[in-house]
Amino acid sequence: MRKIIQEKLYFVFRDSDGTLAFTIRSYDGEPENPRFLFDGDRQAFLLRRPGQVILLDAPDDKIVDVLKTTQKVRFLETPEDSSEIIRQYDIAVTGIDRVGLAQTQIVPSDDAFVEMLAHPA
Repeated sequence: MRKIIQEKLYFVFRDSDGTLAFTIRSYDGEPENPRFLFDGDRQAFLLRRPGQVILLDAPDDKIVDVLKTTQKVRFLETPEDSSEIIRQYDIAVTGIDRVGLAQTQIVPSDDAFVEMLAHPA
């Protein structure tokens, strides 16, 4: 069963060009054909690279309203202890049906498994 990383700590803002931007912690390796999936309600996923799925935990109502009408989002990856931007990329928003997830599929972002994915030895 594929594990899904639940990202609880992320920041959302409007970038200078009006694009909705998400700041998440950095992960090793470049994104490979990233995708942003949104169900029109409360589920938003970043498919960063094959086998790496990140669930953005419970977006605020204001964010949900903007996501319903936007065509692309921006991701900025930063180290947890810095505001330095490691990488930045824009992704088209793809609408999906709600996904049924089992709790056993979701790994909190502070879990040791996630740390291994983010920064392998």
